[in-house]
Amino acid sequence: MVGDMDASRDDIMANARRALDGSSDASLLEAIAQLEHAAALGCGEAVARQAGLLAAGVHQRPDWDRSVDLLQRAAELGYAPALTELRLMAGDAEPGAAPAALRSRIDIRELVRPRPAQTAKSAPRIRIVPALFSAPECRWLISRAQSRLAPAAVYDNAMAGAVVIDERSNSEAAFGLAHLDVMLIFLRTRIAHSIGAPSHHLEQASVLHYAVGQQFAPHFDYLDPAMPGQAVDLARRGQRVATALVYLNDGYDGGETDFPRLGWRYRGAPGDALVFDNVDRTLTPDPRTYHAGLAPTRGEKWLLSQWVRDRPAA
Repeated sequence: MVGDMDASRDDIMANARRALDGSSDASLLEAIAQLEHAAALGCGEAVARQAGLLAAGVHQRPDWDRSVDLLQRAAELGYAPALTELRLMAGDAEPGAAPAALRSRIDIRELVRPRPAQTAKSAPRIRIVPALFSAPECRWLISRAQSRLAPAAVYDNAMAGAVVIDERSNSEAAFGLAHLDVMLIFLRTRIAHSIGAPSHHLEQASVLHYAVGQQFAPHFDYLDPAMPGQAVDLARRGQRVATALVYLNDGYDGGETDFPRLGWRYRGAPGDALVFDNVDRTLTPDPRTYHAGLAPTRGEKWLLSQWVRDRPAA
């Protein structure tokens, strides 16, 4: 009987994962129902996914305290990634602490507190946020992305979609609904607070990986209204007004973010963020933001990429 219940719970959770990967509102509602079913059967993963959706406010009002409580419950049900998140939030380096003890030490205000930014360029506006993420947070993001890397895509200029091209040879792992961790929501909120952007204007985050020789050739991050495909997305979801890149590791050579029209390059230490506006104050695209992700010549480079729109992101 126990084996049958476990099999049923696993099947329900598998259905929930597939539904979370869907693109329609109906699939999301199906996923929420499947998660509720699996959670009622004691599935820790389902409870952790519920926690992430609650923290993000997906089809409900966000409740961060309750989301961390759910994460504690997921850890108590034996879901190891939830325990890892709790330890990260609590700043606990010692193994063996119980989920309830970790939960009692978590300060959500501190986790989302803005970090001070420094101006690197005034026109276009480019800022540096030193130590935006901690070293353990950087390592956690890399671990969350490693098993899901896929060839990175670029925006198709002819149609509103993404394509893989030779000019971008790195890989990436996107964090959509199926991978919304509570800790990720807190990190994204910290980004938003630190750069003065509404948190609900952030697109889904991606972790980027560059092996030796892999690059992202010079490009723009803004949407060009003269390009048919980009114009469709621009009308539907608004302009991509800013880009935040958080460097996640060291131990590599090269790999700078290069702005050839500004004669300026930057490479941050682990946890440092580079933030640049893609448009001017009138939301006009700024061609001076033409930039590239240069290839590492030794080692591998990891960073988190976060785009910001001028209206709430879907």
